[in-house]
Amino acid sequence: VELGQKAVETALRFKRFEQGLAVATGSAGAATREIGFLRDMADRLGLRFITLAENFTGLAAAARGTALEGQKTRDVFEAVTKAIVATGGSTEQVNGALLAIQQMMSKGNVQAEELRGQLGERLPGAFQIAARAMGVTTAELNKMLEAG
Repeated sequence: VELGQKAVETALRFKRFEQGLAVATGSAGAATREIGFLRDMADRLGLRFITLAENFTGLAAAARGTALEGQKTRDVFEAVTKAIVATGGSTEQVNGALLAIQQMMSKGNVQAEELRGQLGERLPGAFQIAARAMGVTTAELNKMLEAG
């Protein structure tokens, strides 16, 4: 009975994810492509598919309508996930880092707490990586964050 309940719960969770991904990516076809990408990534990194899928769906939804929509979202997602796994990070660290990025995307700006705290605690060198990606020094990024 318990096994049957778990199977039903998993099926419902997957269906919700699939519907959310279709909305986040703009179509059922795009969602299907992303599911293939996520299955492959879960297999390569040894992570749970459904956890990756839920994280990706949130990130894709936050990126929708921004310059990071589409392939760039996938690139950010994959780079962050791989980096955390490569440094021995846990699933919880991956979840927390991706949530921080999702929050930054949703707000349309970067807060010091999200970059230094939430992301920096889970991804070593996150502050330096962000500065390099923006083409500024860490001191300049610090000033930018202080200025809002």
